[in-house]
Amino acid sequence: MARIESSFRAPHSIDEVFSFLNRCESHRKFIPRMIELHQISPGIFGQVGTRLSGMLRYFGIRIPVQYEIIEVEANRQLAMQGQMGPVFFKDGYILKKSEQGTEIQFWLELMPAGWAKIFSPFMSLIGKVHAWETLRNLRRELAAEELASLGRAPSSQ
Repeated sequence: MARIESSFRAPHSIDEVFSFLNRCESHRKFIPRMIELHQISPGIFGQVGTRLSGMLRYFGIRIPVQYEIIEVEANRQLAMQGQMGPVFFKDGYILKKSEQGTEIQFWLELMPAGWAKIFSPFMSLIGKVHAWETLRNLRRELAAEELASLGRAPSSQ
C-alpha cells in the first residue's frame, strides 16, 4: 500500500513535542480507539527495539495490537512497526521546526495479509481516516498537556 502522510503545526517547541511522543502513556491517549497500552520489553521507552502491547476497541470488539519502535532520532523522528490482527503496519512521526512551533508529520503504511487482503481496496481510506484521527487526538492532547503545565484545566467545549 502507498504511504499516507498528514501533518499539522503545533505551537510547541520540538523538545516539548518529542518529549510527549517519547512516553508510552501519551500514545494510549492519542492513538484512536486505544484502550490499553503497555511496554512489554525491559528498559526505557523510546529506544529502538522497545516493544509494546495494546488493545484497540472497534465497534465494541477488542483487537490486540503489537508495536515495536524501529527508529528514534531525538527531537526529529519516532517510527514503529506492528501488527493488528492480519494487518501489518509501519507508522511514525517526523518533527520539523517552524515559525509557529513544530510541524508534526504523521506517516502510515498498512499491509494486509491473508484474508485481510480482500480489504486492500479500502486500506487507503482506512489509513487516511486513521491519520486524521491520530493528528486530531494528538493536537488535543498536546493542548491539554500545555494547559495542565500552566495549572489550568481544559474547557469542556
